[in-house]
Amino acid sequence: MKQHTSPIIIKDKTISTLEKVSLSSKEYNEDWIQDICYRSPNLLPVEEIEPTFAGMIPICRELTIESGSIDLVYVNEFGFVTIGECKLWRNPEARRKVVGQILDYAKDLAKWDYSKFEKECLKARKENKKSLFEIIQEFYPEIEEASFIDNLQNNLKIGRFLLTIIGDGIRGNMEELANYIHRNGNLNFTLGLIELPVYKNSMNEELIVTPRVLAKTKEIERIVYRFAESEKEESKIKQQEKTVSKSVSEKVFFERLQKSIGIEKSDTFQKFIDILNSEFNITAKLGRGKRLSLNLKSANDTYNFASIQENGEVWFYGIVPKTEELGDKQIGVEYLNNLAKIVNGKFDDSYKKWQWCVKRNEKFINITEYLQITTEWIKLISETLDKIYRLEENE
Repeated sequence: MKQHTSPIIIKDKTISTLEKVSLSSKEYNEDWIQDICYRSPNLLPVEEIEPTFAGMIPICRELTIESGSIDLVYVNEFGFVTIGECKLWRNPEARRKVVGQILDYAKDLAKWDYSKFEKECLKARKENKKSLFEIIQEFYPEIEEASFIDNLQNNLKIGRFLLTIIGDGIRGNMEELANYIHRNGNLNFTLGLIELPVYKNSMNEELIVTPRVLAKTKEIERIVYRFAESEKEESKIKQQEKTVSKSVSEKVFFERLQKSIGIEKSDTFQKFIDILNSEFNITAKLGRGKRLSLNLKSANDTYNFASIQENGEVWFYGIVPKTEELGDKQIGVEYLNNLAKIVNGKFDDSYKKWQWCVKRNEKFINITEYLQITTEWIKLISETLDKIYRLEENE
């Protein structure tokens, strides 16, 4: 369970605690939440849920579909659609129905093609806009229309959506949420629960909104899997966790990587990641930004051994500064130096220390070349981790 305390304001050495505002009061309703989320899409921390859906543009409110009316619809420049359903939790019946409701919306939306989606969104928007592309182009002038339409058409076809339930204090049975998710496995969606706590500054009556992600699809699945009552069941649970599907952003990353290096090399890279995870508990975490990347990070999320870009280039972030924080900068320097020798590259320290890296002829080296020396690379990662662990034990 995630618990949070009230924020404080420090002014002239005086500490004031912000007052939590109850959204159950008559002063606030679901329309109020909709309005601030529509006018300020950056309020919703979608990058924490699915980086691929970042850069959302508000398209319309109250989009009418077969099963009801979608509160909020956003689209980004890559044609990824985010659906927002706003709920205040004073009504127990609403709490029970909201997940099934938003999944029904997603299923209905997946039946539409681009033309239908554009027509209905423009109708709901109630503005004099000629096309959906015209709206997106206002924010992204360099965007190509054909590419945008193709991407959005494909995302609609396969149901690749980010579904967000936005409320004032989301409570409920995680097992029920997971059951809904598993029954709708034909859609490629991610479900995120976002809470919008509101606080009031008593000194000037300002309202402060502090959005936070309470859960997302993978977390919900894992919470359910933890309800094990025997070793046999626990073994089954661990196997289930290993087979949990990738997030939408992870799928998109590997699709783009396949286009760059081919399906065979992409599959080999996935096997390499699996080895690192099973032998050293190293996790592959998506980076943020316009271009997707996959970071190979230590179990405690501190040390980044490589950052593979969607075009296959291998970059590096922070291994030297992080080992320096630990007390021995040379651990990170030696890792990059030795890796450069193995891959026939050069240790490049011409940037800020955070971006010290391995290059060849002043260019980043592609993952396809690293995959030819995986045995040596795994050995080097293992040796580097041993040095880190020894230093941590002596602290």
